[in-house]
Amino acid sequence: MKIKKPMKVKPMAPAAPATGGATIADRFKLDVPAAPAAGSVSKTAASVALAAGALALVVSGILAFVLFNHLQSLTGA
Repeated sequence: MKIKKPMKVKPMAPAAPATGGATIADRFKLDVPAAPAAGSVSKTAASVALAAGALALVVSGILAFVLFNHLQSLTGA
């Protein structure tokens, strides 16, 4: 069995002190795109979203009705 020698690690230079809070925030800044033209959402996309919302509302109403009837049948009311 062979014992490995410990690795020699060079000491790191001390980090420069931050001059202000903006130095960290500048690193994570997102590129803000130019303002989109008016009406950036297409009518098709808006219609699909509206239809999906209406369908979700109908399905949740049906679910509430079924659960309420199930509760009534369990309690015998």
